[in-house]
Amino acid sequence: MAPLTLVALTEEWIMNKLGLSHQRLGDVRSLSLPGTYNQKIGYLGNGLANFERLKSLNLSHNSIVSVEGLQHLKHLQFLNLYYNCIPSLEEVKVLFELPVLRELDLRLNPLGKTDPNYRLYVVHAMASLRKLDGCLVKDAERKSAKRQYTQQRNRNNRQALLERLSRKLSLLNDTDGVELNHNGTNHRNVSYSNAELQSSHQQQAQEHQYPSSHHSGSNPVLYPSWVTEVAGTPTQAENKQQESYRKPLGELLDLLDKHWVGERTLQLNTNFLTQIVQILSVMENRIYNQDAEIKTLKEEVGALCLFAATQERQHKADVNKFTADLGELNVQLRVALEENVALRKELLTSERMYRQYMTEHPPISHNIEAQRRVEEVKEELEELRRRVKQAQSANEPPQVRADGSLNNTAAQ
Repeated sequence: MAPLTLVALTEEWIMNKLGLSHQRLGDVRSLSLPGTYNQKIGYLGNGLANFERLKSLNLSHNSIVSVEGLQHLKHLQFLNLYYNCIPSLEEVKVLFELPVLRELDLRLNPLGKTDPNYRLYVVHAMASLRKLDGCLVKDAERKSAKRQYTQQRNRNNRQALLERLSRKLSLLNDTDGVELNHNGTNHRNVSYSNAELQSSHQQQAQEHQYPSSHHSGSNPVLYPSWVTEVAGTPTQAENKQQESYRKPLGELLDLLDKHWVGERTLQLNTNFLTQIVQILSVMENRIYNQDAEIKTLKEEVGALCLFAATQERQHKADVNKFTADLGELNVQLRVALEENVALRKELLTSERMYRQYMTEHPPISHNIEAQRRVEEVKEELEELRRRVKQAQSANEPPQVRADGSLNNTAAQ
C-alpha cells in the first residue's frame, strides 16, 4: 500500500485533479474534493481564493486542521467537512463570516470530543444555517441556543464590568496612596510624641466620625442628593440598601485616619470622596435596577403560578368529566354486548330449528305434493266447467233455423 500523502490545496492541483481546462474559476459553482487512502488535503491556504461564486464544497475524508481560507466564499451554501481533523471550535469561527451558508457537516472531527456542545454554539452563531451534521435545525433548538448563550454573554458582561470597576478603584487607591506618601514626605519635619499622636487620632475620630443614617446630611460629599434619589418614594428597606455602602466606606476612612500621620483628614478630601462615591453609586444603581427586575420577575412568577393553578383545576375538571363520560360509555357498551350475545343465541336457535325442519321436510317432497294438489284442483275446475255448460245447455229454448227446421241439438 502506498504511503499517505498530505497535499496543500492550490488552484493548479484542483485543475489537475478535476481536469479543468478553462481559467474562469469564478464561474465554478460546485467542487467535490474528498480525500482518499493515499492522498488527503492537509492545508487549504488560498487555493480557493478565485472560486468567488462557489456554492457547494465537499472536503470530506481529508486531514484539514484549519478552515482558514474559506471565509471569502460569500456565496457558499453547502460545506461538507465530514471526517477531518478540526481540533476545536475556535477553528470553526472562521465559517461564521459566511452569510448564506445553509448546510454544514462537522461529524467525526476531534471538536466533537473537545466541545460536546458545539452544536448549540454553531446554531446560535450562524443564523442562516438550516442543517447541521445531517440534522435539520429546529426552531426550538435555535431558541434554546439563543437563550443559553445570551445568558452566558450577560454573565460575562457583568463580570467584565465588575473587573473594570475593581481596576478603576484600585487605580484610584494607588493614586491617592502616592499623594498621601508625597504629603507625608513634605511633613516629615513634624514631630509627634506617642501621647500626642494618640490624642490627635482620638480628637479626629470624634470630630470626623462617620455620620449615621440619622444625620446623613452633615457631609454633602458623602451624601449628595443625586446618589440616593430614585424614582418614587423609597421604602425603609430601600433606604437601608442605599445606606449599605456608607458603613464600609466609613470604616475605610477611619482606618486611613488611624494610620495617617499628616495634618489633614481624608474625610475632607473632596476629590477622593467624590470619586469613591461615584463608583459606589454605579454599584448602588445597578443593585436597585436588579432589585426592580427581581420584583418584576417575582410578580410574573406569581401570575404564572396563578395561571398554572387555574389551568390545573380546569384540567382536573376536564379529566373528571371525561372519566364520567367514559364510565357511562362503558355501561352502554356492556349493555350492547349483552344484547349482542342474546341475539346471537336466538340466531343460533333459529338456525338449528330451520335445519331440523328442512331435515324433516325436504323441499323436493313439498314441490311434488303441491303439484299434485294443483292437478287435482285443475281437474275439479274442469269438472265444474263441464257441469256448468251442461246446465246451461239444458235450460236454453230450442232455436229455429231460417228454413224452419229445429236445431238438432235442441230437438235431441
